[in-house]
Amino acid sequence: MGITVNDFFENIYSVIFSPKAFFERDDLKISVRLALGTVVFIAILTKLSYGILDNSILKITFIFSLIWHVLMTVLVWFLTALFFEYTAKIFGKDGNLNKLLFLTAFAPIPYIFFSPLNLLKNLGGTGYIISSFIEFFLYLWIIILYAYSLRATYNLTLSRSFMLIFLPFIASFFAMHWTVCFISKLWYIFSI
Repeated sequence: MGITVNDFFENIYSVIFSPKAFFERDDLKISVRLALGTVVFIAILTKLSYGILDNSILKITFIFSLIWHVLMTVLVWFLTALFFEYTAKIFGKDGNLNKLLFLTAFAPIPYIFFSPLNLLKNLGGTGYIISSFIEFFLYLWIIILYAYSLRATYNLTLSRSFMLIFLPFIASFFAMHWTVCFISKLWYIFSI
């Protein structure tokens, strides 16, 4: 029995209104096709809504920018899932890439609320401040949804899934520090 359109919208509804329960469900029907469809749907919806806001939807180049946006969104979604899958394997947490792709496809659902908030920014200073705060909380919501998806895939605690999310930032800091130290040591060695 395949996944229906009803399942698709039920999943979106669950992510918005009861995300913790959605990611902890054992009866989820995992489908990479549905996940891909969800990512493409969110990418198209957000690009269209921004195109309507700035009237770029009427330009011929909008179609190309829409296709480019969808392709890059899918590529980033897939590469991010691969990164977390292989990082988890390094730490001895064998996961399931299909499950991770499925769950992380629903994490960016709050992006659909960004374009209405941009309309609020046009209502003056107060609208801009309120919209900016709400957008900040939407970004936090996306991070939390991503943490829930990592938690459900790899059986991690929530704090460890947040650590896994921020691991690239920490690793980038150390990589930059070690690179600077390495270059300065080489500079010192060859300057004597």
